Amino acid sequence: MSQHTSNNTEISSPDDGLSISFVESITAISDSEWSRLGFVAHETNPFIDYRFLQALEDSGSVTAERGWKPLHLVAYQNGQLVAFMPLYIKGHSFGEFVFDWAWANAYQRHGLEYYPKALTASPLSPITGPRLLHKNLEPEQQLAIINTVSEWLKQNYISSWHINFLDQDGVDLLSNSSLLPRRDIQFHWMNQSYASFDDFLSNLKAKKRKNILRERRQVASCGWSFEWLTGRQATDEDWQLFYDMYKKTFDEKGSWSQLTPEFFPLLAKSMGDQVLLLFAKKDNQRLAGAYFIRSKTHLYGRYWGSLVEEEFLHFETCYYQGIDYAIEQKLEVFEPGAQGEHKLARGFNPVLTYSYHDIVEPAFREAIDKALRYETKEIDQLLDYYEAHSAYKSTAKHS
Repeated sequence: MSQHTSNNTEISSPDDGLSISFVESITAISDSEWSRLGFVAHETNPFIDYRFLQALEDSGSVTAERGWKPLHLVAYQNGQLVAFMPLYIKGHSFGEFVFDWAWANAYQRHGLEYYPKALTASPLSPITGPRLLHKNLEPEQQLAIINTVSEWLKQNYISSWHINFLDQDGVDLLSNSSLLPRRDIQFHWMNQSYASFDDFLSNLKAKKRKNILRERRQVASCGWSFEWLTGRQATDEDWQLFYDMYKKTFDEKGSWSQLTPEFFPLLAKSMGDQVLLLFAKKDNQRLAGAYFIRSKTHLYGRYWGSLVEEEFLHFETCYYQGIDYAIEQKLEVFEPGAQGEHKLARGFNPVLTYSYHDIVEPAFREAIDKALRYETKEIDQLLDYYEAHSAYKSTAKHS
């Protein structure tokens, strides 16, 4: 991809006590520096963990050649790392799940370059989480970092900066900035201390409950069984088989499978039991699989692949098996991935997600701001519709 950014990785400091710079790899930060930030992945969010970001880089999945140039922000105070923010210079909009292709096309129609752009997010992961990890910085200092990056964009001919899937702390912070807010909807399953899958089903409306039971019975009657493996248990051969499934499914959809084969075993080795591989088997053959990551409180469904076509197998493998696991492990939330209105009828609840956008070109900023205001009204109306069509009974634990 074309690059207009300079090789200078230092940017002006927002105040005398805070020194801000960029690093071109997560490995430029030492383990001891990272640990001083006080971020513990198993308790919070594995998708912003050092090991996850390192596996993406070391596996060759996230590189400049693939349109993801790492340029992470670090801030030091008195020689100590006090803030980190993942940052990538992007040559495309793949793997983001906050769709700005229309913006890129509008730039092109007007003879302007939309790429390169800057992205702060967990690559290839539509997972809400912290985006500015910091150690006891005041809100004013955090905003100063944001404003400093905004100025850097203009100096380096970057069209825009996109901060995707922010948690509530990030939303609260950026609501006081000049960045443009955007909303979308995902579907998450919430564990209401269910004792079993049947307990969960008892909280659903009769029609939804019967439909789920019918789908599960059909898969079971066809002879499918399921095998869970942790990252510690799965072998390199297991990961290669899953990668073949994953790539075949992406290829059939005409999509780009951005993760390399090396990514899955690398992350399994570093994150161990937080990584989960589920195989669907028939006649003792592994024919489909799903990839999950967990934290202390959440289960995240990330990738699916299959060597065969089988009705409802995707729902069983990616949704119902995940719900079973979350109930058994007493996890609070199961996030099965982006989009998917069909999840609503299967016990997943609509949840708002948030992103913020810094558009450098004034005319385009004004147009995008106007479009986002209209889009927000549509999202709010859609959220109301989804909530009115919940799969749950009005007397359920869910309500």
